[in-house]
Amino acid sequence: MSPASVSNYFHRPRKLSEGTRQRIRQAVDALGFVPNDAARTLRTGVSPVIGYIAFELAGATTPEIAAAIEQRVSAEGMYMLMANDTGSEQRERSYLQLFAKQQVSGVIIAPVGNVEAELARMRAIGIASVLSARRAESPAQASVSIDHVAGGRLAAAHLIEQGRKRIGFVSSSLELKQVADRLNGALSAVHAAPGVTLEVIPVPERSVEAGIACAEALVRRPATERPDALFCANDLLAIGVVQAFVAAKVVRVPADIAVVGYDDIEFARSTIVPLTTISTPQGELGTAAADLLFSEIDALNSAGNASGALPRPQIEFSPELVVRASTVPQ
Repeated sequence: MSPASVSNYFHRPRKLSEGTRQRIRQAVDALGFVPNDAARTLRTGVSPVIGYIAFELAGATTPEIAAAIEQRVSAEGMYMLMANDTGSEQRERSYLQLFAKQQVSGVIIAPVGNVEAELARMRAIGIASVLSARRAESPAQASVSIDHVAGGRLAAAHLIEQGRKRIGFVSSSLELKQVADRLNGALSAVHAAPGVTLEVIPVPERSVEAGIACAEALVRRPATERPDALFCANDLLAIGVVQAFVAAKVVRVPADIAVVGYDDIEFARSTIVPLTTISTPQGELGTAAADLLFSEIDALNSAGNASGALPRPQIEFSPELVVRASTVPQ
């Protein structure tokens, strides 16, 4: 077998037939051969590694996004290193510095803070990047995002259409742009509807447990002081809220309080009261982010650092309202 075939086996396996891959695999196993990617990077100037930084590794949507990215990266014969910044801007910048030192081919990041200046510096040394889940502020930064302002507007408008007047917005991390956009979208619908108010109800985290605690606190309020609808910043919060209301047997969903979630995760349709939610295409977002990153890598390799001064693609997906029994009895 030729050296080119062996190289393709490690770096572009799709170019080989299954029979050739099998023969090379047997030879590699017999010899105990391990390729030296550091040497490959020095020789070719191309790293086989992509970095992915997520701000919420335990979030319900992150695994779907990460799986879509990894599948696309793997199809290119490359590898994905995933990092969790734990909601810390300092930690995500540390990971960016680490990936820069490792000279990865590119980075996909769903950031907590604004990291576009750091990404611009990485582009200057040949490392491509894509912002994920947040639209870039600079035209020179490629991004793939979801229109969360539109999503928040859809959620609040639906509740208003059901005759709800006192809407509560339940979330943590209001400084996070994705969350702030959902709130701003909801506020735009509320401000356009006379007699409708919106109360921000903060919780410590966006989890089922936080949703349960939020609902229990609302149950302790006098009935006249409770909202008649809740827009939760994600489905986990909404699932916890519905679960606690049903368990308390004091608040009926949706008769007393209608509940809307966000993301349309798998469990949203199978909770004790099926959840009305805003559907966001997480798998499509991950695939689009990976596709765009490979385009950015090619652009940097062909045009050099000059490509960083050109406007880069800004891909934005539109969310959709999915109506279930938590807002409309079925």
